[in-house]
Amino acid sequence: MSLTPAQLDQFRRDGYLIVPDLFSPAEMDAALEAMDQIFYGRPFPQWRDELAAGQQVRSASDGFTTTHNHKEGRSQFPVGAPALDRLIENPRYLDAFEQCLGAPASYCNAHLFLRSGPTDKRHAPNLWEGYHIDHHTNCLLPPSENGLYSYVNCGVYLHDVVDDGAPMLVIPGSHHQAAAVYARAFATGNAGGGSLKDLRLATELAAPVPSTARRGSALFYSSYLIHAAQPFRNKQVQRAFWTLSMCRQDNDRWTRFANPFLYGEREQMMPFFTRTTPRVRALFGWPPVGHPYYTTQTLGLLAQLYPEMDLEPYRP
Repeated sequence: MSLTPAQLDQFRRDGYLIVPDLFSPAEMDAALEAMDQIFYGRPFPQWRDELAAGQQVRSASDGFTTTHNHKEGRSQFPVGAPALDRLIENPRYLDAFEQCLGAPASYCNAHLFLRSGPTDKRHAPNLWEGYHIDHHTNCLLPPSENGLYSYVNCGVYLHDVVDDGAPMLVIPGSHHQAAAVYARAFATGNAGGGSLKDLRLATELAAPVPSTARRGSALFYSSYLIHAAQPFRNKQVQRAFWTLSMCRQDNDRWTRFANPFLYGEREQMMPFFTRTTPRVRALFGWPPVGHPYYTTQTLGLLAQLYPEMDLEPYRP
């Protein structure tokens, strides 16, 4: 198996783990070259220099793009570039996922995630803003006290990411606290969806730390982990990740349900789920009435996310 007992203990304690050398330098060089071609149509240094010189160049996506247009550069998995698509076949990588999940894994989604220093705007104005969980990318339900209902995200470092290259800021142990933190934040007006408005008010959380790592490393983190983006201090670099999310097979019916409706469909699906019956929701993957997911705390969070939904059938 990929992870040592100490590494697995660290993941369970902190909610994230950086595993070095899961991929070779040659694999990362080829993957980064392919990713640059998709987003820039040329190597990043050439694009950056042409941009600085005022030339007309392809605009880089701020974060990931959901385009399926191969002429523009597809970033949703599979992208059609073997150097990127075959990263998912690494047995040690897949073993690490299943160790973190504690169960056989089921695919949620994967995409290329790019932040380009010269043009990047994907961060909050202040360092105490923008803290959030990624859980709602794939799951329509709020975090619970039970980590079995979370999933695992992973970002593969295609190049070195150091302190001035906008590494993601993560809060160790916050995956254990997410349900209680958001319950309190909603009660005090400090939450909006999956985001905290002001980290300074969540005094129970530990201090954020940067997730720096060498190329070939992989950052595994719980979908309940509270984290945030930060600005580039060095505007001449980029941060390029190949990302994958996996959930447990024993709850994949409802954990991975949101992603197909994340872009362009939620305005239709969310009102439907709000008004329909528990039986119909279960057809689409919601936990049925009587499922242990439904506790006083999760029902309170559901009331915040779906204020017009009748939750009485779900109450213990």
